[in-house]
Amino acid sequence: MSEADWQIQNIWLGMGITLAVFALYYIVAVISNKKTHTSADLYLAGRSIGPVVNSLAAASTWMSVATFLGVVALIQQLHLPFVYMWIQLILSVPLLVLLYGASLWRSGVYTSVHFVQMRYGRSAGYLAAVWMLLIMLMYMIGQFIGIAKVFEVLLGLPYTPSLIISALVITGYITVGGMKGATYNDAIQMVIMMVALLVPLAAILKQMGVAGYWFPPLGYGDLTDVLLERLPTFFDLKYEPRFYLALFVALTLGTLGLPQLAQRVLTSSSIRTARRVVPWFCLWVGLMFLGTYAMGFAGVYHFASIGETLTPEAADKTTLLLNLAYNPEWVSAFVIAGVLAAGVSTIAGLMIGIATVVGHDIVGSFKPEMPEIKKLRWGYVALAGTGVVSMLVSLDPPAFLITSIFWAFGLCATAVTPMVVLGVWSTRINFWGAIFGSTVSGLLYIALSPYVFPDFSIGSGLIAKLGYSVALITVPVGFILTILGSLAAERAFAGVAAGELSRAQAMVEGMHGWATVTRERYNGVQWLLILCALWVPVLIWGLQPW
Repeated sequence: MSEADWQIQNIWLGMGITLAVFALYYIVAVISNKKTHTSADLYLAGRSIGPVVNSLAAASTWMSVATFLGVVALIQQLHLPFVYMWIQLILSVPLLVLLYGASLWRSGVYTSVHFVQMRYGRSAGYLAAVWMLLIMLMYMIGQFIGIAKVFEVLLGLPYTPSLIISALVITGYITVGGMKGATYNDAIQMVIMMVALLVPLAAILKQMGVAGYWFPPLGYGDLTDVLLERLPTFFDLKYEPRFYLALFVALTLGTLGLPQLAQRVLTSSSIRTARRVVPWFCLWVGLMFLGTYAMGFAGVYHFASIGETLTPEAADKTTLLLNLAYNPEWVSAFVIAGVLAAGVSTIAGLMIGIATVVGHDIVGSFKPEMPEIKKLRWGYVALAGTGVVSMLVSLDPPAFLITSIFWAFGLCATAVTPMVVLGVWSTRINFWGAIFGSTVSGLLYIALSPYVFPDFSIGSGLIAKLGYSVALITVPVGFILTILGSLAAERAFAGVAAGELSRAQAMVEGMHGWATVTRERYNGVQWLLILCALWVPVLIWGLQPW
C-alpha cells in the first residue's frame, strides 16, 4: 500500500479543520489560565468540576488514540474479536471510585503517589513516583506515536517531523491551560470523538448494505454471515484462556493506579459528584468502545472483500483508510480531528499526572514550605518538560502503537495498585510491606517482559510482544508480598510497627469518613490472608508453560 492510498489529497481541508479545533483548545486553555492562581487550581482544577463534564473528561482521557487506531489495528491485523475487552475496561472507573476514589478525595491528596507518600512515608512515595513516571512515559509514547501517524496522513510528512510538530503544539496548549483547561478541553474532545467516530461509521455501514447502520455499535451485525464466509475463524478464541485473563488483570487493575483517571475523581466538587461520574462515564465509554469494535469489524470485512492484507503500520490507519474509501474527504478530515482529540485528551491527562508527581509529590516533598507562586512555576516547567521528554523517547517507536500502552498498564497493576488499594482498606499494610512488594514485583515484571531480557519473557510470538501476559505472575506476587511482608515486618519490628499502625488507623478511618477512630474496622488480618490465597492459583496458572 502506497502513501497515496492513505493521504488526504486536499491537505488544506484537513489543515483547516485541525487548526480550527486546536484554536478552540488554545482559547479554552487561555481562559482557564486566567483562573489558575494556586497549585490546587493547576493540578486539580480547584476541585470544582461537575459530574457530566468530569465524566466526559474521564472518558476522553481513557479513550486514547489507541481506541481509534491501535485496537482497530489489532482487530484488523489479528482478527481478534475484542468485544470481551470492553467489559473489563468499563469496570475501571467504577472500581476506582468504589475502591479508593472517594477515600482519597476525603484525604485531600493530589495523586495516588501523594497518597502513598502520606500513607507509608517519603521513601515509599519516591519509589511510587519512579514507577509512575516510567508507567506514564511508556503510556504517553503510544499516544505520541498515534498523533504522529495522523499528522503523516494529514500533511504527508515523514514520522519524525510529524512527531515534533504535534508534540510542540500539544505541549503548548496543555502547559497553558493546566488541569482546568485540560478538563474542559477533554470534555469537548470527547464530544468530538463520539461524533467523529459514530456518524462517519454509520455512513460507511450504510454503503456496505447494513440495515442497522443508524446505530453503529450494534448495526454491523448484518455483516456477520458474509464475513464468516470469507473468514470462518474470525470469532474463534485464538489463544488460551490465560491470554484473556491476563488482559483483564493488567488493564483493569492497572487503571486503578493511574493518576490521570484518579485525578478526574479528585477534581470533583464533592464525593457525591465523584460518584455520579460513574454512570455517565460508562455510557460514553460503552458507546465509544462498541463503535470502535464496529469500525474494526467493518475494516476486516472491507479488506477481506478486496483481498488485501495490511502491514502493521498500515493496519494502524484502518479507521482513516475506511473513511477515505467510503466517505468524502471533508468527512475524513473531521475523523482526523477526532483521532487527534483522542490522542490529545489522553496526553493531557498524562502530562498533568506527570507534572503533579514531579512538581507536587517530589519537589513539594523536598520543600513543603515553598511559596505558592514557585509551586506554580515548577508545575509549568514540569508540564513543558514532560512533553519534550516524551517526544524524544517516541522517536524510535514499536511497530504497534498499543504495545507500550499495554506494557504500562501491566507495570502499574503490578507495582502501584497493590500498595494503593491495600493501603486504603487495611491498617496492617505498612512501609516495609509496601516497599518490598512494589520493588520485587515491579522488577520481576520488567525482567520477564520481552523488552529488557527477551530470553526470560513469558510466552512467545504475539503473547510475548504485547508484554502484559506476565501480569498473571507479577500482580499476584505484588499483592502477596505486600501483605505477607507487612505482617512479617509487624512481628520483626514490633515497637516501630505499633506506632505506624496507630498512625495508619487514624488516617484510614478518616479517609473512610469515620469521625471516631476505632481499632476494629480496617484492622483485620483474615481477609488479607484470604486475598493471598485467592491469588495463589492465579500465580500457579501463570507460571505454567505457555
